[in-house]
Amino acid sequence: MQRLLGIPFCKSIVRLSLGGVRMRKLFLALLVLIYLVGFSTAKSDSYAMMQKLSPEQRDEAIKFGKRNVKTDVRELIKEWSVDNGKNGFAFIVTEYLALAFAARQAALQSSELNNFDIEDTLAKSSGKLVFQVSVLGNTDSFSKDYTAVLRIGDKTFPSTYWNNPPGEASDDGKTFEATSDYYFPAEGIDPSSVALLVVQDKDGKEIAKFSFNLSKMR
Repeated sequence: MQRLLGIPFCKSIVRLSLGGVRMRKLFLALLVLIYLVGFSTAKSDSYAMMQKLSPEQRDEAIKFGKRNVKTDVRELIKEWSVDNGKNGFAFIVTEYLALAFAARQAALQSSELNNFDIEDTLAKSSGKLVFQVSVLGNTDSFSKDYTAVLRIGDKTFPSTYWNNPPGEASDDGKTFEATSDYYFPAEGIDPSSVALLVVQDKDGKEIAKFSFNLSKMR
């Protein structure tokens, strides 16, 4: 399978709670994932995940991104992520997060998003849910056959595209961290539901599970 995120990542000694997840790598992975996704304010507890942003919601996402220019990436994506410590880390890219991150990147360069930038970012995010998952294993190829399904209630949605680059060795050389991307069509997925993302091997054995309450994610 052709690598979607086929670029080298810079290493950093700064880590998240999952031992091999590096902050610099997460930053670059999020940037590339959002901009290549086309290839395949106070927070309320009552909103559902925003799939089609209104003009007001677009403005809110842009302001959120600009307001968090100096916020570290882990904190920035906290609303959209599930951290299971040594059992894995995952986050979902919604239209809101994609636009917010694009605005943040523009602000970092002392620039503003123009109308084309906004429409392009939303077009690339539209109609799909994209998850990025990091898990640990014993070899650099341990995740090459992993796939994922999304379970919502009694329904199961298989990923329609996935990308499993080789894992990176940890500093002690005893474990490897693999970061994979899983794509799902948004059609038929209730944005106010709880979705269980299940990563599994080629035999269907469950490797990692992440519960996303979509009703609490913009």
